[in-house]
This record gives sequence, structure tokens and C-alpha cells, in this order.
Amino acid sequence: MSAPAREPFFGNIPAVVTGLCALIVLVSALVLLGPGPWSDRILAAAAVQIGPARLPRLLGPYLPFVLHVLVHGGWLHLGLNTLGLLAFGAPVARWLQALHGPRRGALDFLALFFLAAIAGALSEALAIVLTGAPGAVLIGASGGLMGLIGVLVRLNYGQSFTPLPLFSRPVMAAMAPWIGLNLLIGLFGAPGVSAPIAWPAHLGGLFAGAALAGLFARKD
Repeated sequence: MSAPAREPFFGNIPAVVTGLCALIVLVSALVLLGPGPWSDRILAAAAVQIGPARLPRLLGPYLPFVLHVLVHGGWLHLGLNTLGLLAFGAPVARWLQALHGPRRGALDFLALFFLAAIAGALSEALAIVLTGAPGAVLIGASGGLMGLIGVLVRLNYGQSFTPLPLFSRPVMAAMAPWIGLNLLIGLFGAPGVSAPIAWPAHLGGLFAGAALAGLFARKD
């Protein structure tokens, strides 16, 4: 008897998710492993700088709100975000492609991810302004990743094909642990991580993804 065919490890992950992860790993690796001048220029081009500029703004102040997802401050930061994107991005991409077809679904996935990341960066900026903090340099895909988690919360983690009402009890109950975890990180930090964690960006991305889920679920 012949052995059953085994599916490839990434066979169940849509190409748009693996492609996004590959791009993030490539750019982040250039920052982490490349020559100093290269690393500095990529970081200066992509990082969101809130408050006084600490690096040359090579691409101006606005484009980094999109590009900051491509660079990470260390291998742990990169690894956690990449694994999170593979785990939480795959079901969101499959859902959007089931709704709108492969090509439109892939474009919707990227739009949703980057909109959540932008919302996260804006939330971080607002938190810094409101608290009078001196400023920050924001990098990483965490805001966009939290947006994908927000979508999954609306879908009851895959149990529902149609997003649940945003302010329904199941959605609020599912959001609570993510909100609590990020508030704890904001107060006490994360084990093994010395750099400040942009928890307002995480929460901004989470709420943006949850809010956008209903919009992206609409059929033309």
C-alpha cells in the first residue's frame, strides 16, 4: 500500500501571507545583517519617527506609516511577528479569498493589514502626544498583526463566516484578553525584551482590524 501524499508545510497558507512574510524577513535581515550604512538608511527610510526626528527622514514623514512593518529591531521581534502573521494571517486571507476570489481577496488582505498598521502607528503617536512623552521610533509589523487578530475576533476565531456585531458580548469578551495583555505589557514590560513595546500601536491595530472586518466582508 502506498503512503498517503503529504501536504507541503506551507500548503495551507495563502501565497499572499507567505509573500508578505518573506518580504518582511528579507528587509529586516538587511537591517540586522547588512553593513552599517545600509542598515541605517533602510531604518531611516522606514521607521515612523514620532516627535523630534532621531534619524534622517529619507522618504518624508508619511510613507513610513506604511513601511515600518518591514523592519524589526531584533531576531526575536522578527520571529514572533512572522510566526504570528503565518498563524493569524492565513485564516483571514482564506476568508477574504473565499468572499471575493483569490486576486481580490489577496489585495483586500494587504489593504486590511496595512490599514491596521497605519491605525496602530497613529494610535502610538496620539498616546505620545497625550502623555507628553519625548517621542519614539516605531518599527515592526505588530500593529498590522493585531489588526488580523481583530478580524478573527469578529469571526469568532473561524466559527463564523459573517463578522459578529462589533459591540456584541462575544466580541468584547474575546477582545478583553488581548487588551489586558497589552496593558500589562505597557505597565510591566515583556520578559526578555528590554526595548519599549508599542502597546498603544497594538491596541490601535486590534480595534482597527475589528472595525474593518465588517467593511471588508461586504460583497459588491
